[in-house]
Amino acid sequence: MFRKLSALLSAALATTAISTSAQAESLEVSTTVGFESRYLFRGVQFAETSFQPAINLSYGNFYMSAWLNLPIGDDDLVVTPGGEELDLVAGYSFPVSSIVTADIGVTYYTFPDLASGFFDLYEEDGNGLGANTIEPYVGLSFDIPLSPSIYVYHDFNFDTTTFQANASYSVPIAEKTSFDLGGYIGYVIDDTGGTDYVYGTASADISYAISDNGSFYTGIRYGGSDLPGGSVIDDSIAGTTKSSAVWWGVGFNASF
Repeated sequence: MFRKLSALLSAALATTAISTSAQAESLEVSTTVGFESRYLFRGVQFAETSFQPAINLSYGNFYMSAWLNLPIGDDDLVVTPGGEELDLVAGYSFPVSSIVTADIGVTYYTFPDLASGFFDLYEEDGNGLGANTIEPYVGLSFDIPLSPSIYVYHDFNFDTTTFQANASYSVPIAEKTSFDLGGYIGYVIDDTGGTDYVYGTASADISYAISDNGSFYTGIRYGGSDLPGGSVIDDSIAGTTKSSAVWWGVGFNASF
């Protein structure tokens, strides 16, 4: 699982299983190294050009992942000082039927460049610097055409509830090449009385398998939100924003 269950922007990660016996559960390990010309989270731009490595582990129905956003360049306009973000995810997925899989998990969002510590949560930090937060989620995925899924997230520290629907489709265009489409749309409810809003992203990638355990991808994305005043940086010097934007990304997926 990726840091964001909404991240349908790249091809599926390859995995490899290490098993001690035919009956034993298997350990699956995969990584991705990506570069995005913008970093949007739920329709809001958190940074401009960013390097995004991740590692994903699963054992049976349990999984864990770590995802890092590292802004590149001095002109990055970011939400938090420095713009670095580390997300830690743990969850449990299990089949409900032959076509439905349920998923339960939690994400811990932390920002290494902030003056507050790793465990300083947003509402608990008296000096106003705390921004770390905890967000549990539940979801259902369906093994049918377009691989749809729907998730509900609740952030206890920022008091927001998010509903998100995802879909993806892959078209083989050569023996080792595929054209991968993905998209999601979501709705954020601010339980504190703030602004509720709709967001979404669509992506199109070309993926090329260089081996059974590794592949490259590159593609374009389009996304944004209906937040008043805009949520995507238009001019980082002037500080102007707009409601949506097009950007691009490249990356490499591998398993070990």
